[in-house]
Amino acid sequence: MSSGPSTILHYLFPQVEKLDHSITEQFGAGLLMGTESHGSAHIIMALLVTIFTLFMALRYRSHRAKADDLAFPETSFNARSFIEILCESTLGMMEGVMGKEAARYFFPLIGTMAFFILFSNLAGLIPGLTPPTDVISTNVVMALIVFFATHIYGLKKNGMEHIKHMCGPILVLAPLILIIEIIGHVARPLSLTLRLFGNMVGDHKVLSIFLGFGIFFVPLPVMILGTIVCIVQTLVFCLLSVVYIGMAIEDLHHDH
Repeated sequence: MSSGPSTILHYLFPQVEKLDHSITEQFGAGLLMGTESHGSAHIIMALLVTIFTLFMALRYRSHRAKADDLAFPETSFNARSFIEILCESTLGMMEGVMGKEAARYFFPLIGTMAFFILFSNLAGLIPGLTPPTDVISTNVVMALIVFFATHIYGLKKNGMEHIKHMCGPILVLAPLILIIEIIGHVARPLSLTLRLFGNMVGDHKVLSIFLGFGIFFVPLPVMILGTIVCIVQTLVFCLLSVVYIGMAIEDLHHDH
């Protein structure tokens, strides 16, 4: 019978031993099936997050209408202030990448994703809740929306120049360049999906370990770090989406 550090760790904290098996099983099941490892929990959570997002938007709209009639705006930090900060931050990031006019046009799409991803990620910090972004299927849908929006609006803006641009400037190398471009464009939604999925699964598992200790103050630093991870992953997904769409809608008709 071996008595190494790993055996002692598993003896003191049996949840670690369970985690060794659950991480591999859940990651594989989530990667292949998307929903089997979580059942319908992620679907229910996705619906709840969607309803919560709509509720927050409607409440903000009603409060904004009332605030416009006030001589002095509110100065306290509340849900409205939080929504304004998130909207202004998202719009400012978009304007820096694709310009003011395009940013305002695509803000409903990117802004909705920002709210949904952030609230979904933060749901994973609440014990007992399964974040919708903890499975492949949810992230694939959002990544495919970005993928199709990139090429639909790219074709709408530049027409066949969008396809010609993917073939490169040299006619002889056009088939090779086109294949490389296709692989690169297909890798984009895959990258968006796996990056968000992997970070959320890892963050959720680390938090589960510390919650398993049963000591109140132990998970607090991990929850603070997890909050930062949730915000950063929302920013990364939205920023890359804006970059992809912004590159597609660039004016390719003018001569450089």
